[in-house]
Amino acid sequence: MALLLMGAAASARPTAPVHALFYQPQLTDRVLPAARWPALFASVRARGFDTLVVQWVQYGDGFTAPADRAWLRARLDEARASGLQLVLGLAADPAFFQRQADAPDAVASYLQGLARRDVAVAAQWQAMLGAPAITGWYLPLEIDDQHWRSPEARRALTDALAEEVRGLHALAPARPIYVTAFFSGRMAPAAYAQLLADVHDTGVRVWVQDGAGTAQLGAAERALYLAAADGCAGSPAQGRVHEIFAQVPGQATFTAQPLSPAALEAALAQPLPCQDDRAVFELRYLPEAADLLAR
Repeated sequence: MALLLMGAAASARPTAPVHALFYQPQLTDRVLPAARWPALFASVRARGFDTLVVQWVQYGDGFTAPADRAWLRARLDEARASGLQLVLGLAADPAFFQRQADAPDAVASYLQGLARRDVAVAAQWQAMLGAPAITGWYLPLEIDDQHWRSPEARRALTDALAEEVRGLHALAPARPIYVTAFFSGRMAPAAYAQLLADVHDTGVRVWVQDGAGTAQLGAAERALYLAAADGCAGSPAQGRVHEIFAQVPGQATFTAQPLSPAALEAALAQPLPCQDDRAVFELRYLPEAADLLAR
């Protein structure tokens, strides 16, 4: 219990606000000429972003081969050289969205396994990059408002998060840990805010996806959820993720396209009522990364 409280205190400790851009590494990104990446990261920094959130350093078996890992490390070094801080995402499981629908006992065991794997991957990358190179950890879970409604499922989630916080704080006690959450109308806004609060109590800083790109809910409905999460004093969320894409409906797999220049500038200029942290998803939807999106 003492360790859990220490984790929550570390999450609540004031940190400098971040203006972050997500980058979702894909193995196909390797075909982009190496010479393009420093200029691309420099353009990101010139837009005012101070942090690059790498969504994962491992995706299933992706980026486990030495050559692929070396390629990703080179990109991270270039991002840092451009003046961007690094929040390092850990090990993403492609089956996560299916596995979270299992029976509570199976989900609990599964999430504990993910937590242990994340800590091992974090230790590996901290040894590779050096502790000063990493300003935060990102947990590539994406917590929704559908699968964590029952007390048993909620407990499985928060217990696993608390274990992961303990393991990551053993590597770097003061380094913040982030996770994102999204909503699709499966909980009332107040109940969703309580879910975010429960997650935050484990020691994780929660960023809420604004849902503008996926557009599962209308603008008025999204505003209700975002207002519940924003709460200002004692807010259950500590930041917001702006989606700068438009999902293409009716596709068997996720397909999205960039916003128009005017819509992009409007999205990037949105004010936040309370939270310190602002994040944008993601790099390949910026116009200067059009050649990356085409891969």
